[in-house]
Amino acid sequence: MQSQAKIRERERHILTIAVELLSEVGFDRLTFDAMAARAGVSKTTLYRRWPTKHELVIDAVRRRVDFSFTVPDQGSFRADVLEALRLISNWLKRDGAMLSNLVDAIRRDADLREATERQLAQPLDGMWEEVIDRAQARGELRTDTDPSWLSELAQGVLMNRILVAGVPVTDAFLERLTDEILLPAFTHTA
Repeated sequence: MQSQAKIRERERHILTIAVELLSEVGFDRLTFDAMAARAGVSKTTLYRRWPTKHELVIDAVRRRVDFSFTVPDQGSFRADVLEALRLISNWLKRDGAMLSNLVDAIRRDADLREATERQLAQPLDGMWEEVIDRAQARGELRTDTDPSWLSELAQGVLMNRILVAGVPVTDAFLERLTDEILLPAFTHTA
């Protein structure tokens, strides 16, 4: 009988392969045959653990996001926003191809969309809600704007720049985005 450590290591290997294939060929062309061949396991091994491709991909994506979407309190809205932007931009740089292919697939697949929403979008939204809650508690946010726009605006700019335009995101860019767009839109100080 295999040890639990060996089973976990094999699972990690398979999930790493799933992310690689999702990045390379997309969800639609990712098959259990290709997975088994590249991972050096049987299809039965895959089906025993992940009965569907959806389950395998979502598990792989969830485990690939090996950090939590949390920003420890940095002491100010500006510092919290910058830390959140850095976290997201690093993630997008690392996993851009995988995420682009996943976004493409969820447009056509309601089950995959629901799982992605639960595994990625909700924790990401929760991170921004926490940043907003802290800023509101500190009295930093304007009351005449809707802070729920923060996540969509910030993430939209990063996704466009990294995933669509393929333009590098530097710390100087993140500071400009924060200081010239986000702070004036949501805080008392411009």
